[in-house]
Amino acid sequence: MYKTLQKTNSFLFIFFSILMIQCAPSKLEIASVTLCDHFNRMGECLEPVEKNHHYKVEIPNVKKPDTWEKFANYLYFHARETPGFILRFNRKLLPSEAKAIKDSYFATMSLSGTVERMEGFEMGEDWIGSFQYLGSMIKEKLKKENRLGSFPYTNTIFPAEVEFKFNSSLFEGEEKTKINLSFTVLPPEK
Repeated sequence: MYKTLQKTNSFLFIFFSILMIQCAPSKLEIASVTLCDHFNRMGECLEPVEKNHHYKVEIPNVKKPDTWEKFANYLYFHARETPGFILRFNRKLLPSEAKAIKDSYFATMSLSGTVERMEGFEMGEDWIGSFQYLGSMIKEKLKKENRLGSFPYTNTIFPAEVEFKFNSSLFEGEEKTKINLSFTVLPPEK
């Protein structure tokens, strides 16, 4: 009887060990990075963008910018161009992982060497989205260069190298691209 009990205990130990190993979640990994200018709270990308994206902005004649500052403000408040990305994970986040990410996550966007922390952040059960206002980036870059009062010749900055970096206590990574930007002032309304 003792040997039968010992075999049963050994079998149960092996069974529960295998069960525990199979129940343990796989290591959290970034499955994909999607460039996205607009995403919703469900993690759906509403405006996916390709690498080397060209932003073409139409500006009403009454808002015609004569300085970089006015152009950057128009982009921020009206055009609302928001380069960004969505990180998708290989599985759903555990509650402890979600907390760790909320506590430690940050992302930056570099526009031709000017780096800013990204303003937008959303997190779902298996994704994170981040974005930054392009107008804000342009304004910060040209403020440092003391060019906010000059005429906005976009070809003096664009096309531009863009680098997104993302970091948390659980992962880190980067995504590089280029963007171009041009604007057209619409004719006056009659």
